Parts: sequence; structure tokens; C-alpha cells
Amino acid sequence: FTITVNGQHAHILKNPAGLTFHIGCFSRAWGCIVYGIPTHEFTWFPGFSWCIALCSNCFIHLGWYYQSVGANFFGLILANLVKDFKIH
Repeated sequence: FTITVNGQHAHILKNPAGLTFHIGCFSRAWGCIVYGIPTHEFTWFPGFSWCIALCSNCFIHLGWYYQSVGANFFGLILANLVKDFKIH
């Protein structure tokens, strides 16, 4: 479900506290829940509001859910993702 936003899939971004995140953009994110009230404050993607995206199992912060009129996507912290999860 990888997508490009602003011409690329992966972005290296810094928040107002100075923390740097390497995120990837995804149209869907199975296992994520969206938490919080959407805000435009400090958005990395102009025109998009965001909420926190958490793991639906352990509630660890996985990234953010971005939404705009007619468009939405997940910006997920690449280091926090499991690439090949298999249920036995």
C-alpha cells in the first residue's frame, strides 16, 4: 500500500521539539488505529490535518494519519514497522 506524497514515498522530517522521523506514506495501514482530534498545527503536509496512528495491538506510536478534502494517507515511522508478519 505504498504511495507517493509530494513526489516521494519516504520523507525525513523534524517536529517542533527537534525530533527527526523517517516516515513512509501508505494508502492503508492494517493494524493501525487513529487516535485524537485532527489538527493542522505543525503539519508536515500543507492542506492536511493529522492524528496519531497507533498499533491496534500494543498501542505503540507508529506514525500519523493525514486527511484532507478527498484524500488521506498514513505517514508511518519506517523503523517501527514489521515487514513480514505471519500468523501461524
